[in-house]
Amino acid sequence: MRVLYIEDSASDADLARRALARTAPEIELKIVTTLTEGLKRLTPLENYDVLLTDLSLPDGSGLEALARVREQRLSTAVVILTGSGDQGSAIAALKASADDYLIKRDDYLERLPRILRNSLDHFHNNVERNRPVLRVLYIAHTGRDIDPMRHHLALYAPHIHLTAVTDVHDALAFLPIDPSEQPTQFDVLLVEYCTADMDDLEFIKLLRNERKLDLPIVLITDQGSEIVVARALHLGVDDYLSKHAGYLYETTAILEKVQHQAELARERVSLKKTSLRLSDLLAASPTILYNLRIVGTTFRFAWVSENIERLLGYTQEEVMAEGWWSALVHPDDREAALTHQSELFALGQLTYDYRFRHRNGQNIWIRDELRLVRSTDGRPLEVVGAWLDVTEHKREELIRQAHQSALNLIVANQPLPVILKDIAQRLETINPDMLVSILIVDQHSGRLKHGEAPSLPSDYNAAIDQLQIGEGIGSCGTSAWRGEPVIVADIDHHPYWQAYLELTRKANLHACWTIPFKDDAGKVLGTFAIYHQTPREPSPIDLAMINEFALITALAVQKVYAAESLKQAAAVFESIREGVVITDLEPKIVAINRAYTEITGYSEDQVLGKNPKIIKLGRQDKLFYQTMLESLTKVGYWRGEVWNRRRNGEVYPQWLTISTVFNDRNEPCNYVGVFADITQMKQSEARMAHLAHYDALTGLPNRLLVQSRLHHAIERTLRHGNQIAALYLDLDRFKNVNDSLGHPIGDELLVMLALRLKKRLREEDTLARLGGDEFLVVLEDIKDSNEPAMVAQTLIDLLATPFSLPSGHEIFINTSIGISLFPTDANSVTELIQHADMAMYLAKQEGRNTYRYHTDALSIAANERLVLETQLRQALSAGEFVLHYQPLIDARRGQVMGVEALVRWQPPDKAMVSPGKFIPIAEETGLIVPLGEWVLRTACAQGRAWMDAGFPPFVMAVNLSVRQFQSENLVELIRQVLEETKLPAVCLELELTESMFMEHAEQSIEILKTLKSLGVRLAIDDFGTGYSSLTYLKRFPIDKLKIDQSFVHGLAYDHNDREIAATIIAMARNLKLDVLAEGVESEQQLDILNQHGCDYYQGYLFHRPVPAQELEVWFRENKRNQNLQEILNTKNEK
Repeated sequence: MRVLYIEDSASDADLARRALARTAPEIELKIVTTLTEGLKRLTPLENYDVLLTDLSLPDGSGLEALARVREQRLSTAVVILTGSGDQGSAIAALKASADDYLIKRDDYLERLPRILRNSLDHFHNNVERNRPVLRVLYIAHTGRDIDPMRHHLALYAPHIHLTAVTDVHDALAFLPIDPSEQPTQFDVLLVEYCTADMDDLEFIKLLRNERKLDLPIVLITDQGSEIVVARALHLGVDDYLSKHAGYLYETTAILEKVQHQAELARERVSLKKTSLRLSDLLAASPTILYNLRIVGTTFRFAWVSENIERLLGYTQEEVMAEGWWSALVHPDDREAALTHQSELFALGQLTYDYRFRHRNGQNIWIRDELRLVRSTDGRPLEVVGAWLDVTEHKREELIRQAHQSALNLIVANQPLPVILKDIAQRLETINPDMLVSILIVDQHSGRLKHGEAPSLPSDYNAAIDQLQIGEGIGSCGTSAWRGEPVIVADIDHHPYWQAYLELTRKANLHACWTIPFKDDAGKVLGTFAIYHQTPREPSPIDLAMINEFALITALAVQKVYAAESLKQAAAVFESIREGVVITDLEPKIVAINRAYTEITGYSEDQVLGKNPKIIKLGRQDKLFYQTMLESLTKVGYWRGEVWNRRRNGEVYPQWLTISTVFNDRNEPCNYVGVFADITQMKQSEARMAHLAHYDALTGLPNRLLVQSRLHHAIERTLRHGNQIAALYLDLDRFKNVNDSLGHPIGDELLVMLALRLKKRLREEDTLARLGGDEFLVVLEDIKDSNEPAMVAQTLIDLLATPFSLPSGHEIFINTSIGISLFPTDANSVTELIQHADMAMYLAKQEGRNTYRYHTDALSIAANERLVLETQLRQALSAGEFVLHYQPLIDARRGQVMGVEALVRWQPPDKAMVSPGKFIPIAEETGLIVPLGEWVLRTACAQGRAWMDAGFPPFVMAVNLSVRQFQSENLVELIRQVLEETKLPAVCLELELTESMFMEHAEQSIEILKTLKSLGVRLAIDDFGTGYSSLTYLKRFPIDKLKIDQSFVHGLAYDHNDREIAATIIAMARNLKLDVLAEGVESEQQLDILNQHGCDYYQGYLFHRPVPAQELEVWFRENKRNQNLQEILNTKNEK
């Protein structure tokens, strides 16, 4: 199929081409973009099957192409494309003999192939129906029948073209298998009945029932074959002929009759389809069609389309009632509408708009198009018309008018109340049900004062004047307080309005929708409220319209405020003696003020009558002044910065405003220039720019400036192929200086340190302070990767000398330095600094006062840590944590006196994660708090479960983190957990590290006492690794010290570890504290601890940490318990 497509939209044409290529590749599409080009191709030589044309083309209408096809009698079907909702044009196209149409809805490309095929079928059907030739397929089984029939028709009916076959199989080859896919080439099938071969009746049955062929069939039978005829008619034969003398003379009439009947049947089907299609179009159309009868000089409804009920809510029967239309036209528009109708007799047709009440009670705008239909003698017969809902269009038009009116009033310097009244009345015109109230925030009192409310009672307006702004104070006070819309659909039953019900009922106000309007900075300027005299909710269209008018109001208020500010500014300019110069149009100076002389040095006598160019510097070129003049000519205004010269020759910047002054005839007559010397402002801007890029304390470049310099350095490096080094410095233990000596001393140290470092670095190097005690050194043009290390070591050595501060303090300070190189270690400024930061932390971890280079391993470790942190956040909610328990052994009794609960992380389908990896991350991120709470609850619940299972009560030791200890609700949490789990408090032992409570010792003592009052036991974990004070230690209400396993590990071979362990045990004895040794793994360690009198043990020598179920088995093994007793007894005997 060859299709010519006339489409001026390149995107629509391309979409159609792609759609057909995908779904109907057999269709060949030729695209042209104009009607002119399309008409050139519509010739018999081009021979297109289908013309597909857009209705609206840049140089004409698609209907012109349709007319060309029909005029030239081209064998081409025509399909018209119309826009969405344009059913009227589609109907016009069908009336103009288009074969089909297609509306550009969302699915039109999917429907396109089917429409093209159907249009071609429709065209061929029409052509064949109108063709005078009658094509007959004649099945005769012998030549004796064929020759007479052919001779007779050639002689008496030459328009009948006969195609003869001698059996039904040959006939089947001429007939389509699927008539819907392939139309038949014959108009009538003439069958000579014969029982030979395939039975002719079976042949007819095949055509009608299986192939669904609706071709008219005439059967020729011998005389006396009534039974055969009856069966044939039952099977779908249209008529028959009996072979009597002269039957050939009846053949022509019968053939033409059945062909005509078939044509009529097809036309009825087509007409029904068209009627249904037009009905569907009208039902879906946004346009209501109607017909009026003329009764004298008035009109009565005769008919209206069914879609009126969908569009306006009224039934066809209601429309027919007398006076229906005039009763629903808005009262303010009724007289004008009736006048328009009376003009119809003179004008013949007219279009006008008016408001009309919808069934739902809302007023909508109707566009009414009427046309008077006259008889051939000019007598009025009837009126046809169409209604279209143009509410949205009208609303947009009126909003534009309101916007423009407000701007015009502002330009005309009208007072704000006049502008607000115009805005309010315009909205009330659009929707008369709305009563508008505009309140303005009083700039002095901060309350809402009356702005304008033209349709509200004056006493109501007076009552709400100076309304307080606050939550629950009516709709407006609340809206202004919140800065958001407040919709009250029923005032009588809303809490915001209870204090004002007497007022609202007196004014008959029952709904209030309020929107705050704001300035460009988001500050509330006032409220725009809509009142209704019946309770009602706003529709989305209502809210959108109110919001538009609130924006117009905000614009008006801002413009008026700005104008007032300009007036005030002009007065201020005069009082502070801004320079003013007035010229004529030449221009020559006609007046100046005193400030002009003070700023420029020129007196009035020296400049009057002169051109203002006497003070021009010449820095601005000719184009600059040409642009200035164009602005003055077109808009009457110019403002900008210029550089001019004083009389003494000094160059200075001005902020200059020039305005054109107009006379009464609105002709320009003067120019007024007002200028200020902005030298100080320029200097302030320079200072601000410096502050934005330099550290206020040290005067060094800040992070913003050093990043900018790094960007430029990288660009230079990429051009020249050198390297850049970033050295990230972080002072070691600088916090101690601030905490012990105070921040002023810390600031002195930073200033002195910056001076010392800056003196040591090259002039082309950059030293920047990133913040706090962090500095960055940028080294460019690095040729050897060892150079940064040499600089880093130099800086470290430079800080070896103590700093003598102005305050008299002498301070030693060290630094850790991280080094990263570009392009070796990073691809961007951010990466370069980040990698140097990572390397700096590595330097701190490896002893401080040193430097380290960045390595890929650092980035990998950082990424792994980030991944681990993300997984850790998910693990708690996913239930991936479990508790393992390690027995605590009583050395004296040789029994288990308790267990320590140790958290483990077991991700699904992965290896268990070491606590050493995830506990520090949990501490840093704060996840340790919910994790610690889970451990506490789970451990206490397990302890209670063991008691309920018959095990003797023993201690459940649980570690507390620093963040848990610092939590305000720690004591309440422990009390709550003990109550919930029913675990005796004496069975819970909380383990804390000494550093946790030594930092704030006095506060920690109170917390520990409160915990102790609950009845729980307290133990210091990892004792010996912190910095406990014996003075505080004896004041802490603790029960046990746990010797850190690092000391236990070296007992067998390290004399110092043995001395430390012995000292801890002896000290505990003196303080009446129990002692537990962690990490006991060998009998030799056990011997030494026994010799010094250690009370309790914990370690792999006795049992490793295991899940609760596994530990229960160990508890129940009496033999294992006996072995434990034997081990301890043996050691005690030794």
